[in-house]
Amino acid sequence: MSNWVDVTTVSKNNSIYNNVKSFEQKSILGKDDFLRILTTQLAHQDPSSPLQDKDFIAQMATFSSLEQMTNLNKSFDKFAGSQMSQYAAVIGKGVSWTPDGATNPVTGVVTGVANQDGNFFYIIGNEKVPMEEISEIKQVNVESK
Repeated sequence: MSNWVDVTTVSKNNSIYNNVKSFEQKSILGKDDFLRILTTQLAHQDPSSPLQDKDFIAQMATFSSLEQMTNLNKSFDKFAGSQMSQYAAVIGKGVSWTPDGATNPVTGVVTGVANQDGNFFYIIGNEKVPMEEISEIKQVNVESK
């Protein structure tokens, strides 16, 4: 009886080809990677020189901190999403702002909201105005015809 495997019938579903990750994905360690390293370290430690209690506690504290930072990032992402909906409430309202170098305020109606690199902007006409520059927001009077 032969133990040879016909390589033409082997599926690539469980092969390394489906686990190819980009360089960025490989270079970022998450909490699962840290836990995997810790358990591997514990499994392969030298029995005559086991991991010291203080070292183990320090690694567990690091793991806990990593997990809390991950949770904080997720919460911050949710918060940023709610910020967008808060700023969207201004769409259709009149705003005033004073552009750099101008002496008189400019007014316009907000037609949209944009997020660029974590900074929020009101879209007024063809211009993106940073929300920090807005000095006044007011209801636009719609005249009935």
